[in-house]
Amino acid sequence: MLFLGSNIGNLTDELSSKFIYQLGANLAPEDILLLGVDLAKSKEVVLPAYNDSKEIIAKFNLNLLTRMNRELGANFDLDKLIHQPEYSEDWIAKSFLTSTEDQEVRIDSLDTSFNFKKGEQIHTEISRKYNDTIINRILENTEFEIKEKITDSRNYFADYILERQ
Repeated sequence: MLFLGSNIGNLTDELSSKFIYQLGANLAPEDILLLGVDLAKSKEVVLPAYNDSKEIIAKFNLNLLTRMNRELGANFDLDKLIHQPEYSEDWIAKSFLTSTEDQEVRIDSLDTSFNFKKGEQIHTEISRKYNDTIINRILENTEFEIKEKITDSRNYFADYILERQ
């Protein structure tokens, strides 16, 4: 089975463990899972990726509100929000949209309004970064064992070859 990319990084470690357990429940002993992950890196490497000069990640996150405006009848003023990424010591990158002023946002499909204070944040994205310790902890309650780890030349990304026991 193949599960590439950082999609698993959008889950908590607990949900990742449950997800991988469920994958294993559908495999036979000695079947292989190739799991691609984004490896833990320094803040100096990660933060610029989430705060790039072309604002690709900012636009990606603001697009969530653009779609809410279009599809749910919301009235978010994108000019009143700024993108702010964070990277914590526990290897988790998060993106927030922060209100630059007090504002009220109406969402017609919910028939309600929300008030945002200046500085209040909307959490839009999470991206877990991994190392062997974290992967082993996630695999503890699954039937998988690491057979091999393949990394790029900078050790930024890894493909773990996992075998179901």
